[in-house]
Amino acid sequence: MAFWKKKKQKPYRERVAEFWEWFPTVAADIASHFENDESDQVVPVVQEKMNSLMPGLSWVFGPGPDGSANSHSFTVTGEGQIDKQLLAEFWLSQQVEIPQWSFYGSRQPSSEEFLRSMAIGFGDNEQVDVETFLIRTEVDDEAETIDITAWHAAFEQIDEEHHGQILFIFLDEALGEFGTQTWIGDIQIEPVSEGKNTRPLAELPGFINSVAEYHKWQKLSPLESYTGYQAGEDDEPTEFPRGDTIVGKTCIPHVVFDFLENEGRLSEDPLESTGAEFVYIAVDGSVFPDGEQVDVRSNIEDTISEALEKESCGRSLGGAFGTSESYVEFILFDSENGRRIIEETLNELQLAGRSRFESFA
Repeated sequence: MAFWKKKKQKPYRERVAEFWEWFPTVAADIASHFENDESDQVVPVVQEKMNSLMPGLSWVFGPGPDGSANSHSFTVTGEGQIDKQLLAEFWLSQQVEIPQWSFYGSRQPSSEEFLRSMAIGFGDNEQVDVETFLIRTEVDDEAETIDITAWHAAFEQIDEEHHGQILFIFLDEALGEFGTQTWIGDIQIEPVSEGKNTRPLAELPGFINSVAEYHKWQKLSPLESYTGYQAGEDDEPTEFPRGDTIVGKTCIPHVVFDFLENEGRLSEDPLESTGAEFVYIAVDGSVFPDGEQVDVRSNIEDTISEALEKESCGRSLGGAFGTSESYVEFILFDSENGRRIIEETLNELQLAGRSRFESFA
């Protein structure tokens, strides 16, 4: 086993545990401040704590699911970046029950009442509101998405560079952080006319729900969705790490593609300073019997992932096949214990000496 060493950091798992030890001690005070319109006293305290424990993650307070004055929510989000969303999801998985509080690992859709009241002002006169923001829809049954053309009359007077930003703010409010990337396909921003396939943006969530139910679409969370890829199909294997890769499937394609394009190193570590890391194991190809490569690699991945998740140290993210080795990728929320678990599991699988452990960063 060749272990790659990096600067010692407090493990992300410990940071999350520290958050869930701290928040229950201040939750009642925070709720009281919100109920008394004293949010300015809350933000600095929480910002300091989040900067210390979870740098790079965003957070926001909001109403609880019932919308009452004494019901509150706290959301931690990676702003749609899969690497950071994996951290937010782990944070959520460790939550403790606190009266009056709900917690989310991504921005949730706004209520229809709130959505219909939304508007963004530009200058003294121009206002973009959800009620008159028109969306023309076209169902792509093969891709299981909705292609949209969007337009608001005020766009005629607003610089084009702002059009997309405004649209995505409204889409995220209407569909939630994951909803836009899950359900929306091709996007065009240009004038549209009223008609059968055109509706106010406020009605888009209901339309998507009805289409998904009619077509029986079943979508996984982006954190459970995998991208297939091919690499090196026409080339000889190269000497850099994973340079023999032929085909793979991964939950973190941007990390894997960056690693391969930069010949075995990342241009930047997306988990820098978080206390978590992306790693992979490389297993000698001779371990995999002909015709059983996929099943054997899946068994290795599942066995290690189950051991990591049992101790809340990490999870698997996919993997790849190469000409001489096969690979399995993981995120570790506790590097020291995660590495120990992986080494012990590989020994149990009789893969010691026939596998390597590497970090992406």
